Amino acid sequence: MLSYIKEYYLLGLYTDTNLDVFVNARWITEEQKQEIIASKATQ
Repeated sequence: MLSYIKEYYLLGLYTDTNLDVFVNARWITEEQKQEIIASKATQ
């Protein structure tokens, strides 16, 4: 699940708000969310 969320986020299909929802749903952890956001910043 993490790989799909990360890929969609990097493509702009998911936003930071979507990531918050995924954390609340326990699909990803807060640490994974921060990792995804950081990976976009390094692109």
